[in-house]
Amino acid sequence: MREIIFSKYSNERDRRFSIRTDILEEDGERWLEKTPLYPEGKGHIENMLQWNQKLDALYQAVPFVSNKCEAGEGCVKLEYLEEENLAEYLDDLLEKGREKEAAQKLTEYLENVQKIHSQRPFSMTEEFQRVFGKVTLPENLTCAEITNIDMICDNVLLTSPYTILDYEWTFDFPVPCEFVLYRIIHYYIQTHSVRRALDEEALYGKFGITEEARESFFQMEKSFQAYITGRHVPMREMYADMTPGVQYVSKTNAGALQVFFGEKRGCYQEKNSIKRYMIAGNARCTLELPRKCRFIRLDPGDVPCSVRLDEISFDGKSASLKGAETPDGAIFGYWAFLARLDPCIADIPVPAGAKTLTVRLEICEENVDMLNHVRVLEHKNHSLLQKVGNRAKKAARRIKKLSGGGKKKGN
Repeated sequence: MREIIFSKYSNERDRRFSIRTDILEEDGERWLEKTPLYPEGKGHIENMLQWNQKLDALYQAVPFVSNKCEAGEGCVKLEYLEEENLAEYLDDLLEKGREKEAAQKLTEYLENVQKIHSQRPFSMTEEFQRVFGKVTLPENLTCAEITNIDMICDNVLLTSPYTILDYEWTFDFPVPCEFVLYRIIHYYIQTHSVRRALDEEALYGKFGITEEARESFFQMEKSFQAYITGRHVPMREMYADMTPGVQYVSKTNAGALQVFFGEKRGCYQEKNSIKRYMIAGNARCTLELPRKCRFIRLDPGDVPCSVRLDEISFDGKSASLKGAETPDGAIFGYWAFLARLDPCIADIPVPAGAKTLTVRLEICEENVDMLNHVRVLEHKNHSLLQKVGNRAKKAARRIKKLSGGGKKKGN
């Protein structure tokens, strides 16, 4: 008998794009199904069948294939694969201090993406403006006949050839190749602190993506997200409208602290979690760790919030948050700022042999605009430090060269 072992609802969208993704199992075989939640979404799901064929034709020049797709009863069925994705592979290299290898691997992938998406000059169409807005773009951009804009590292499985997942956001009108590259770089480096070891500016420079272009692509991304949501107003955007002109910090009793135990980075299941309810925004608990637990994820309630990290420790020793992931958020010292519903601090590594986890947090509801502003400031600060560091290295090399050239031979 077939059994649903996981479901994810993508329903903070316009009715045309709201879907449910299920992982199913029967007789030891697993597969995925994507099903529209409303009749208006039938066309969006069915389009994946044609995108599968057209993208495979586009990918013939590079070592990529799109995840296998076939029609089901009111859904599309996709192959279930468990291979490591590119983001996980790069993270592992960076955690081992192998930054050059990670940069080379990411660059190779970006070069292949560029190869297939730079077939002809880009020209803006009405269809493009309907999805990405009437944005001012640099000249001399390139494009392909068909474009999957969501080729981010999380959607690339390291099979041979690479398998590209989640190609529902594919368009058959011109979209700049440089925008696709921008999204890959941005969504890899800016969503995990361990990834800041890569030189983001150098990657943009290598592929000719100027600061001006990035500003334009940022506006394109905003318009694209607005296209996805349509008339639907996501709950994350209601807060400011419901509390106009109000800025306050409030301890929350909303939801609970949920602790997930994972054997692999980014892999967490409801059945492998524990909830502890909060009192006046305070979460305090000490938990025994499952034997095979290698990473933990903390979900501090249900609403956008700031979190004072009073203690996260394993067997009394402070946890390392260097590689922790905070989607739509940032960590500054003993504070985490999380600007999304169902906020989380994920991928906290568990030291080998650790037996217990102790958590002491103070959670406060916050204005989403304020939290997003903190994220922007953190990004600008990181970019500035990276630029200063690069210039300092160049200056040091020039000084060393001049110093070496000015030495006189001994008598």
